[in-house]
Amino acid sequence: MKKSFLSQDTILMAPLYAKADINFIKGKGARLFDSKGKKYLDFASGLAVNALGHSHPAITKAIKKQSEKFLHLSNLYPNEPQIKLAQKMLSLTKFGKEKGKAFFCNSGTEANEAAIKFVRKYFFSKGESNRVEIITFVNSFHGRTYGALSATGQEKFKTGFGEMLSGFKLVEWNNAEELKKAVCKNTAAIMLEPIVAEGGILTPSKKFIKTINEIKKQNGCLVIADEIQAGLGRCGAISCSELFGINADITTWAKPLGGGLPLGMALISAKIAECLKPGDHGTTFGGNPVACAAGLAALEILSKPKFLANVRERSAQLRDGLEALAKKHKFLGEIRGEGLLLGIETQKPVADIIAACRKQGLLVLRAGANVLRFLPPLAATKSEVKEALGKLEACFSSYP
Repeated sequence: MKKSFLSQDTILMAPLYAKADINFIKGKGARLFDSKGKKYLDFASGLAVNALGHSHPAITKAIKKQSEKFLHLSNLYPNEPQIKLAQKMLSLTKFGKEKGKAFFCNSGTEANEAAIKFVRKYFFSKGESNRVEIITFVNSFHGRTYGALSATGQEKFKTGFGEMLSGFKLVEWNNAEELKKAVCKNTAAIMLEPIVAEGGILTPSKKFIKTINEIKKQNGCLVIADEIQAGLGRCGAISCSELFGINADITTWAKPLGGGLPLGMALISAKIAECLKPGDHGTTFGGNPVACAAGLAALEILSKPKFLANVRERSAQLRDGLEALAKKHKFLGEIRGEGLLLGIETQKPVADIIAACRKQGLLVLRAGANVLRFLPPLAATKSEVKEALGKLEACFSSYP
């Protein structure tokens, strides 16, 4: 008897993921199809990567076209896809007006590693080598490599991996007074996600944002905004930090940036770029031409005002539907988030609900301990959101 894909995966792969027993064979738009012919509405989007859904023709065309030229050059030479994507990203953010620069890497955690290094190099170059401390927040998630992991405010990701790197200080989210007390002469940066995604979909208060901007002005520290999950249209705007009024010196990007291929980026202000020189940092694969070509094709679409307006409309539709479900099912609670990064609190085990949704043909995720998370494709239609709400109703109705 032929072994299932999951059993083969279990034999061959390191046991680092709790995988569902499904063999997906193709995807189209907001849907995935398995080997048994069942179709799923994908409201997980590859962990916010597939902003335009699966097999988008503009992305597949860009990948094919660039792959026929060259797959890789290395960063010892300029390449056109990198330049075009950097131009586009800078033009869509405040960094274009401020003559900022782009650094490409392979993933979100690498973008955050670069940001950590860049702020410390900035103060070293200014003769303030004592300024190495970075303030981050409880429940945050910045990545799995040691620098980004040290910045992450969730102990469960750190357990068993020995001592974390020094120079990080954790503060409670939205606690403006605690943040003020944490700042000192050694503070190099405040690092935050505009929306704490993995840690429970937590948004910043206006007071909290005002405090961050005031501390930056008074203390002279920098601000790093981790846009990896909330940015690039997910919140209904290209930059979530700019939408919320966070005055960042560095923003980090990944997930949908490569159109489905691995790609990360840090956008840095001109004053930080001036402190960097060849050899200070680098990466072999960062800014891969094929990934950049795919990312540019995606960005050309998702940056259009009409497209972003649809994200906001679908967000309102999904939020209204979740509120109606919460009124009907008492185990559901607060709706959280912005744009198409939404979640709902639940008193029932999240893992059980995710499995029940999967049986209904709907893929959803967890955020934190008790939040069901929705990351539909940003190109989701009105009918697809309606269909997802119907599947959620069928799932929730199975609970007493």
